[in-house]
Amino acid sequence: MSRHLPVRQRGFTLIELLIALAVTAAVVGLMFAGFGVIGRTEDRNQRTMERAEHMLTVSQWLGRKFDGLRLLSRQEGGVFVRFFSGNAAGLMWVAPLPERGSAGGLHVFRIGPLRHNDGRVDLSVEALPYDGSAMAMDWNQALRETLLTDVRTLQWHFQDGRTGAWTQQWDASQAQYPARIRLELGDARGEWPPLVFPLARAR
Repeated sequence: MSRHLPVRQRGFTLIELLIALAVTAAVVGLMFAGFGVIGRTEDRNQRTMERAEHMLTVSQWLGRKFDGLRLLSRQEGGVFVRFFSGNAAGLMWVAPLPERGSAGGLHVFRIGPLRHNDGRVDLSVEALPYDGSAMAMDWNQALRETLLTDVRTLQWHFQDGRTGAWTQQWDASQAQYPARIRLELGDARGEWPPLVFPLARAR
């Protein structure tokens, strides 16, 4: 008669169970940490893409407006001067505004800083319908748009086409327009790449 040796039933000890639980918790923790990193990376990438799109939108809008610059003069103190002037903070010029539909046509644009009571500064553009060289510019009646909020850097530069030199002051009394305009801009997230706009109509 064959004999069967008794099989010893062996379960997990308390130490083994604790080790298994610790390993499982560590793996789950690493997985959740990885998901968190992925989530933060996606959020950061999304914000970066949105910022790049905003940069492109501002650059394209300004480019279209400078491309449409009109070589016009206005009366100032009984003297005709160019309808273009600028300094480090902003500038003024005349260009079409077709984006406004029925309000389209030539407009006088003024762009510069809009300062708030809490210290914030936005980049704002204003537009008045052009009404000839003797028009009265009442900026309280202007259309207004904000191009960029919370501006930290705002510097305009104008290039003399004859000498190639850059300046931050371009008077309306000058006989010509700048060959190029450069904008140095920065917001709460850092500096933008310099935006350079050639003034093809000014040549």
